Amino acid sequence: MKIHSLFFLFCLGIFGLSFAQPTKKITNRDNYAWQFGASWMLTDDDGYEINPLSSSKFQSTPFPTRLFADKYIYNGWSAEGALGFQKYDPTKVVNDSLGITGSMISTDLALKYSFYKQLGRGMVDPYLGAGIGLTLRTSDERNTANPVSPTCNFSLGCTFWMSSQLGLQAQGTLKLGLPDFLKSSDYMQYSLGLTYRIEKTDGYKSDFEKSKYKITRHRTRIKVKKPKSES
Repeated sequence: MKIHSLFFLFCLGIFGLSFAQPTKKITNRDNYAWQFGASWMLTDDDGYEINPLSSSKFQSTPFPTRLFADKYIYNGWSAEGALGFQKYDPTKVVNDSLGITGSMISTDLALKYSFYKQLGRGMVDPYLGAGIGLTLRTSDERNTANPVSPTCNFSLGCTFWMSSQLGLQAQGTLKLGLPDFLKSSDYMQYSLGLTYRIEKTDGYKSDFEKSKYKITRHRTRIKVKKPKSES
């Protein structure tokens, strides 16, 4: 299998967008409690020869088919769990074959590292991820990929924060099937969707919640010494 050239083009595009974005700050906090999101998926289930510009291989649906939850750990590190569903389009190429029917279900667990803090806690939040997964394909004799395939996953993505809590997330993931490494069980999965960030409830306030100038409102008593009476 050739390494998926579209994945590298996607990586370059994400990094280019990251450094081209304005540095306007959405929040000055680089940690959170949870993130939850839903995404549209684009799947290339061809583990042999890859043409990055071939639309004959991209499986997709018009509605979100990936759900994910992300738990912040410490200092830019987080853990993500995801569940995805993809129905095969028989007009698309799957491992050099047409007419493949059925569906694919994928479950993933990844450890991610965000560069949000290093980029100044602004609108752009790129990250890298690695982890494991399990892919289930419905039985089809023409599909040479394994029906049950544990995978080793490597992902690159970026969240563009539209507010302090709501963001647009794009991600590309290379999934290597462990039973037949670098063969038919390998595939690429791209996603684009919305994510919602839940802040920690520890009393922290961002710069947007702090007053720039503090004015004390309590009254200060001025003590005046009384003169001593003459005897």
